[in-house]
Amino acid sequence: MIRTCLLAAAALSVVVVTYPLAAQPSLRAQWATAPITIDGRLDEPVWRTGAPATAFVQRTPQNGNPASQKSEVRIAYDDYAMYVAIRNFDTAPDSIAQQLGRRDADDLYADWFYVGFDSYGDKRTAFTFGVNPRGVLTDGYVTNDNLEDFDITWDAVWNVAARIDSAGWTAEFRIPLSQLRYDVVNGRGAVRPWGINFTRTIARHGEDAYWAPTPADAPGFVSRFGTLTGLDSLRPPSRTEIIPYVRTQLESQPLSARNRFVPGQKLAGAMGGDARVKLPQSLTLTATVNPDFGQVEADPAVVNLTAFEVFFPERRPFFLENADGFAFGQTRTLNDNDPPRFFYSRRVGRAPQRRPTGDSLQATRITTQTPILGALKLSGTTPSGWQVGVLNAVTAHEHADVQLTNGRLLREPVEPRANYHVSRLRRLLRGGNTGIGGFLADTRRDLSDTVLASRLPSAATVAGLDWEHAWHNRTYAVSGVLSSSQVSGSETVLRRLQTANYRSFQRPDADHLEFDPTRTSLTGHFLALSIAKLAGQRVLGSVTYEETSPGFESNDLGFQTRSDVRSLSTALRFRNPFQNAWSREWGAAVYQTGSLNFAGDRVETRTSLLANTTLLNFWELSYRLSYSPETLTDRLLRGGPLARRPTETLHSLELSTDGRKAVIFNGQAQRTTDRSGRDVHSVELGLDWRPLPQARIRVGPSYQGGITTAQYVQTVTDVLATSTYGRRYVFADVRQREARLDVRVDWTFSPWLSLQLFLQPFASAGEFSRFKEFTTPRAFAFAEYGRERGTVVPTANGVTIDPDGGGRAEPFLVPRQDFTVRALRGNAVLRWEYQPGSSLFFVWSQQRQVDVDAADFGVANQVGRTFADPGRHVFLIKFSRWIGR
Repeated sequence: MIRTCLLAAAALSVVVVTYPLAAQPSLRAQWATAPITIDGRLDEPVWRTGAPATAFVQRTPQNGNPASQKSEVRIAYDDYAMYVAIRNFDTAPDSIAQQLGRRDADDLYADWFYVGFDSYGDKRTAFTFGVNPRGVLTDGYVTNDNLEDFDITWDAVWNVAARIDSAGWTAEFRIPLSQLRYDVVNGRGAVRPWGINFTRTIARHGEDAYWAPTPADAPGFVSRFGTLTGLDSLRPPSRTEIIPYVRTQLESQPLSARNRFVPGQKLAGAMGGDARVKLPQSLTLTATVNPDFGQVEADPAVVNLTAFEVFFPERRPFFLENADGFAFGQTRTLNDNDPPRFFYSRRVGRAPQRRPTGDSLQATRITTQTPILGALKLSGTTPSGWQVGVLNAVTAHEHADVQLTNGRLLREPVEPRANYHVSRLRRLLRGGNTGIGGFLADTRRDLSDTVLASRLPSAATVAGLDWEHAWHNRTYAVSGVLSSSQVSGSETVLRRLQTANYRSFQRPDADHLEFDPTRTSLTGHFLALSIAKLAGQRVLGSVTYEETSPGFESNDLGFQTRSDVRSLSTALRFRNPFQNAWSREWGAAVYQTGSLNFAGDRVETRTSLLANTTLLNFWELSYRLSYSPETLTDRLLRGGPLARRPTETLHSLELSTDGRKAVIFNGQAQRTTDRSGRDVHSVELGLDWRPLPQARIRVGPSYQGGITTAQYVQTVTDVLATSTYGRRYVFADVRQREARLDVRVDWTFSPWLSLQLFLQPFASAGEFSRFKEFTTPRAFAFAEYGRERGTVVPTANGVTIDPDGGGRAEPFLVPRQDFTVRALRGNAVLRWEYQPGSSLFFVWSQQRQVDVDAADFGVANQVGRTFADPGRHVFLIKFSRWIGR
């Protein structure tokens, strides 16, 4: 690890190469004196005035060379909108790539043209709008002056039309001023100059060319934009947008799910909506009442044998929009060690955290998601350089309907009314090269119900500061984070938090931890510090230190799987972004992470090597090798003493064929082994077929299998187990197989009307064998029951284990562990955007799942059987209307 740190330090201390900004071009916007029809013809008089933007420069594949094809761009505006006219000349118009697709389908094989507006004038943030020759829209925004920080989930309300002709192709944009964020002076004229840039992508050449040069080997992106002048007549944007919706749905339940409370079929409806209000200082207030996410794709089925929660990405539009404005906790680095997420928006409106249980239950009904009563979001960047993000949401107090075996009916609480608040404030200095900010996440629950008070914290707060300083045209950066947390609740709740596997205060050999059963609050801290070289022609690198104290807790409104850890992570990356005799680009990197807990025990060491290339034929290939030598682990026994983690090796290989073709193949193979005999391997394949410009079919089978030699099963208290502090830690070998098939069919009738079909059958089977007992702290040592100690007797409900074979120790039961799970997730979504910002959805979704307490390793056959299993079906119609201008 020391050697890698020295190498990284050497990379960061090489002779400084500066990347001065080229003379930034400028373009004058013309005032539109007559209406402009958005048809792509460019026949309005305004498009014949003023000098166009020309002279595009390649970023790839020939960095710095003139673009291979000529482009001309003009901009006009009036009191309500910004207009963009583009003429893309092409010497081979019959070769223009023009695949149809739904909005934001960024992986289409198509030519594209993008315009980016830095209407804030902060040289860090840009709103981008793009179109391909068939009129497919895409939009998003860039933050942190970094093209990699591009949020494609941002959807504006705008219009565009494109045409192909004998000279190439044209496009005409209309972007309402209400979709941009800016301020004016005394009712007319922009407060500060706007940045602007244009990008043309020519798919058959793999070419990206920019009007304002943006070299591939130089730092910065928005800071390299040109200047848009002529905005003296700019008026303030429209202040208000309203998007009401109405939804009706029919839900059908399988026979096995029906009961007194759950009918076979149920017809229901809802209404609500969003509103956006433009405030002074370039801020926007967004409100939502009874938001609906019925058109959102369901999470995939998974089988989780770990002690940690599975992370699922956010899919709900309200929370995706401007999500980067709430980002906190990560430094500018090329390698970190999975720090906590400080804001995980899926905590808002999550599934109820309590489920009624007991032998006396006969029937129940419980919601799958806690309703969000309403939410407010304030975001934007002020003219003085303050980045603001504030979100507040209130969720409902939810009950489950319960029928007992004696016929009694109850309503049991399952989720309290809660208020979730997140604030993010950041001040930009030195032209955006320096920033300092703060963060606050706060959760408050109404726990007047004693049942919920024993399960959930009443209050949880995380607060922090972060900073960043970049120099030499943002080639180098130092950044840091410092935060603290406090959680309050009943003694029962705090006992659960103290014994959670990512904390384990009850560990018997951890002198630095103290389990206090009377505790009613918990505090902790997180800090991180990075120094990095983030740009350059060849060499990049970073060094990052992170520290999460044992008491730090962010899971009420964040996502955290680790505490009690100090890590040092390094990265050294070499890249060649230029085309040569055998590749278009290639790179190699070495990453290393070492971790200690707060007692000084080394709990992780990992070194990874990565190599990747794009060949001249546009095939992409990458290989990864990860090696983790033997260390201690304080998590294997889930609250028990330290154990030893065997040496582990991972190999991964990925290949994808030419993305320009009508048929594209990709595949990945991975194998992980360790010296205890663990061997887990997986294969993923993918077929992407585009038989017609408007059609796309993707099929992705995957398989994972192997054996795990140390799967935790349970802990049994026994005072005779003196070597392991009065507890027996029971483990097993697990043989597991898992198969999944992802099928997606997209048919795009027009850029405004599309049909998406998604189907995902899944099957997983696991067989537990060789039940064994952990024997020696600080070692990887086990004694197998029935062979090396004690006896194992199979029963109808599992196995009964006598740990000393008739001695003084009490026998115990291990419940049946073998399993087979098969599931099917699917939906069909017909989306018609009948006018910009207004949509009509027709949705059919289905979910099927069957669990069996036995291992059936014919997982391919199980995948096929999912189609015959009973399932839940939802048929939904949703109508929304954008009211604004």
